[in-house]
Amino acid sequence: MRRRVVEASFGVGMVYEITVRGSGRGHGGKEWNVVANDDQERELALAIVKQDLDDQPEIFNQDFIEQHIDMDRLRSELESDVRDMNEETLRDRSADEFWKEAGHWGMDVPEEDEDGELPEPDDSDIEDLAQRQADDQLKDPMDYLRDIYGDDAAKKAIEIAGLDVDAAAEDAVDTDGAAHFLSSYDGQSHETEGGLVYWRVN
Repeated sequence: MRRRVVEASFGVGMVYEITVRGSGRGHGGKEWNVVANDDQERELALAIVKQDLDDQPEIFNQDFIEQHIDMDRLRSELESDVRDMNEETLRDRSADEFWKEAGHWGMDVPEEDEDGELPEPDDSDIEDLAQRQADDQLKDPMDYLRDIYGDDAAKKAIEIAGLDVDAAAEDAVDTDGAAHFLSSYDGQSHETEGGLVYWRVN
């Protein structure tokens, strides 16, 4: 049996590594990590989850990730670009096309002139319609991003609006338990009579 003391790279105290070498051909060794108590176990799990959320958020369930993105901020950050793109598209429309679409969005459509033609929309008309469209497109900003980025939508949302990493890590550890993120062997941890917490690594 080999025991090694290492300082946790996440700054949460000492982690003891205990290894029992296998005997005989084809028998590998067994390894456990040990920490002082369940508080340290939790702090180590939180630190690992935070690092994973920063480095590779895609490994987490996307619904879980979305719960910890500020949707109001995401919507606000997207709004001006979406509105500007809508305005650009609308300015290329003919007067008939514009007013047909405007009517669909609940805007008042002017009457035709004596030649049966509709007036050209002015800037305020275009801005009004572009804003109505943007409001609808961003009712669910994640749906909007999914239409553009597919499976990378959550990653893009984090780039734009950020992720509450602390809250997400707390949620993950509270839901799945600290050992789920520490024990690569069976996701379980155990406690000795003296309060030490240990889990098998392999």
